[in-house]
Amino acid sequence: QGAALARCALRGGPRRFASMSPDQQAKAIEKLCSQGPFSWQTVGGDGERPALKKEYCFNDFSQAWSFMSRAALLAEKMDHHPEWFNVYSVVDVTLTTHDTGGISDKDVRMAEAMDEFAQELLRTRKDEPSPGGDGGGPDMVTHH
Repeated sequence: QGAALARCALRGGPRRFASMSPDQQAKAIEKLCSQGPFSWQTVGGDGERPALKKEYCFNDFSQAWSFMSRAALLAEKMDHHPEWFNVYSVVDVTLTTHDTGGISDKDVRMAEAMDEFAQELLRTRKDEPSPGGDGGGPDMVTHH
């Protein structure tokens, strides 16, 4: 669904996105932040630029890099580039729209697509033992 939404955003090429209304923003953020351990967080406020933030923990560097490569290709198409930091299997992502000074629908679409990319990567390796040894495959874990 996230990738489909992102593809919809791409029709007609890159475009500017308006900042979301407070109601739209609240609904979209509530959805992104209600996924249990896989939730996004809101940061900023009190004079700081509002943003969405999430930390993805993958099984290894290769999996993290695959995620970043796929997200980077979408970012180029959307002309919307995440702030991110990578150390080995961890990818720390911050999404905000500088032009609007806050969270826009572009950030929400990118967040949904990134979640889908991470889940697809993890599903492709589900036959490998999980780090916890339960045999259920790797799990994406986020830290707050």
